Amino acid sequence: MLQKETKERIQSLYREAIKALELRPRYGQRVMIAEIAKALGSIREGEKDERDNDAGIAVVEAGTGTGKTLAYLIASLPVAIERERKLLVSTATVALQEQILDKDLPALKKHLSLPFNFALAKGRGRYLCLAKLDKALQQLSGILSTVDLFEQTPEEQDRELYEKMLMKYGSGDWDGDRDRWDDEIEHKQWSHLTATHRECSNRRCPHFQNCAFYKARSAMEDADVIVANHDLVLADLSLGGGAILPAPEKTIYVFDEGHHLADKALNHFRLEFGVRSTRQWLKQLEKVIEQFIADAGMPVGLMHSLQEMPANLQALSQSASLVWPLVMDLMQDRDRQRFEFGVLPESLRELLQTMKAPLQPVVHCLDKMSDMLQKSLDPNETGDFQREVAEAWQAPVGIMLARAEELSEALSWIAAEEAEGELPVARWLSKRPYGDDWDISLSASPISVAAQLRRNLWSRCYGAVVTSATLTALNSFNSLKWEAGLPDWAVYERVASPFNYPELGQLEVVQLASDPKSEAFESDVQNWLKEAVNPDEATLVLFSSRAQLEATRDYFIRDWYEHLLCQGYLPKSEIVRRHKERIDNGKGNVIFGLASFAEGIDLPGEYVTHVVIVKIPFAVPDDPIQSAISEWMESRGRNPFMELTLPAASIRLIQACGRLIRKESDHGKVSILDKRLVSSRYGQLLLDSLPPFRRV
Repeated sequence: MLQKETKERIQSLYREAIKALELRPRYGQRVMIAEIAKALGSIREGEKDERDNDAGIAVVEAGTGTGKTLAYLIASLPVAIERERKLLVSTATVALQEQILDKDLPALKKHLSLPFNFALAKGRGRYLCLAKLDKALQQLSGILSTVDLFEQTPEEQDRELYEKMLMKYGSGDWDGDRDRWDDEIEHKQWSHLTATHRECSNRRCPHFQNCAFYKARSAMEDADVIVANHDLVLADLSLGGGAILPAPEKTIYVFDEGHHLADKALNHFRLEFGVRSTRQWLKQLEKVIEQFIADAGMPVGLMHSLQEMPANLQALSQSASLVWPLVMDLMQDRDRQRFEFGVLPESLRELLQTMKAPLQPVVHCLDKMSDMLQKSLDPNETGDFQREVAEAWQAPVGIMLARAEELSEALSWIAAEEAEGELPVARWLSKRPYGDDWDISLSASPISVAAQLRRNLWSRCYGAVVTSATLTALNSFNSLKWEAGLPDWAVYERVASPFNYPELGQLEVVQLASDPKSEAFESDVQNWLKEAVNPDEATLVLFSSRAQLEATRDYFIRDWYEHLLCQGYLPKSEIVRRHKERIDNGKGNVIFGLASFAEGIDLPGEYVTHVVIVKIPFAVPDDPIQSAISEWMESRGRNPFMELTLPAASIRLIQACGRLIRKESDHGKVSILDKRLVSSRYGQLLLDSLPPFRRV
């Protein structure tokens, strides 16, 4: 039960925020605050201050315009501070993360009587590593003459950039965050400047006191509110929780854009390895070991492991060579081959199993080498290697260890067999570019992450809020519950948008002559766009196929050259900037976009007055994970189209329609060029879940 003082405190803070930020109180916002506060207030603590009852999780679908960020911050921050917990706000997109960090939190911190600090949490890969920067500059200056083991030496043209970075970081004008550098940094440039956790020597590094990553970690420890993204939260949970972020038991999570959480988790647990790239890596590792022994010798503690290493690598290479003709035969000139119910051919499974035996001692040896090199960097310990050897080899060995661990985990999962009654694992082969040639990857992924999320997150966290404008599919939370493993006892609430949709916009289902599956559909779409879209106005056209977008672009590029911006030809941010600039200058503009323009793009007012959705956004039919889920559902007598495909399309369709009305003063029209909305048996279900625009 929420304490009376806490309840009054939340109400008082809400009044302060409304007054200071000159906002209009909204009924839906108050409902959202009340439901979140009530859920968090119901948490009962055990002897170790952890949550020990079925309470504290609120799932709130808040329609566009509710003001959900203010609602969940006002409701949860006082509870977090009062109970000495961290409030962790996680988003799926950079755009929302930046809005919360640069706009919402600073405004509340300035105006609220409740003092709090906030910080951004990012993965190590977003921060400058001073040791790597120092090494890159030494290589460019010729001071460090050792050849880079991975043939990735920095290029002379980057010297000016690296020197500028060192100067700006040293003067405090830059904090080492890649995203806060003034200009775009190419991946190849940045790869020389950042370290993985296996490359990092932590407190043994001479630059530790000035490390950008650990400075950010330190700021996070002092923060009441931490802003992160779903990927980082999932990475932390997979490491046991509390490795990168605060422990779940000490955290109240807010998952904004919560409809992405399950998909992000699926991608996070996916494992794969390429046959050719693995063979190449094994050859590379063999050379690395030879060079290591030449440079460092063979200490007693590693003698047996290093002596066995060539034979183990040779056994691995031979097995990998035998895998290639097997997978080539299975592919049969296709780009992808999925295995029914995740069951590999026995010959392939046995061959992968044989690779595990020689790989285990390789991982063990590299792990021991890494540990010994780390200790040799510590002035307080007696190491097995000279310091200069340890400094030169600690990072390369760390990289090799990480790769060996990834291969070991991938092999274990791809070659495993599920017990009777267990959910199957999706397993498939796919053809991938590899240098100037191509490779075949073996992949595995769970078909559901519900159990992992239930075990690692929902049952452990102190409290949680899951929110988004689209959490229900076909007006039900059932899909979200199944995909994300959310408990039945959680609070589920739908808060309607305050917008008067029938007055602000209209929706038309355009019945073109052809069906979206027919060859004539592309031509019919182009003809309709030519007749119905005015390039002197602000229009967003959303395609579900890149090929169709490009074909339609080619059709219009001559006539609409000054009025057309297309995804894939310019960065997303630049398209939005140019579009707004053209509208501000009284010119019209049309954006051709794909799925990422159907969500997270904020073009209020006159920036978009017409949204065109070319097709119902069904998932790609050959996605191996979705196909595996469908296969499993069918085997259980369930209907995957109604339970999986249609709900997912419903959410994407709602998101796409949501690009039109962003504020109470907005207006315009949504046109959907897919006659299946009126001709199919499921069309009405999709229409009923859309915002209540005036129907044309």
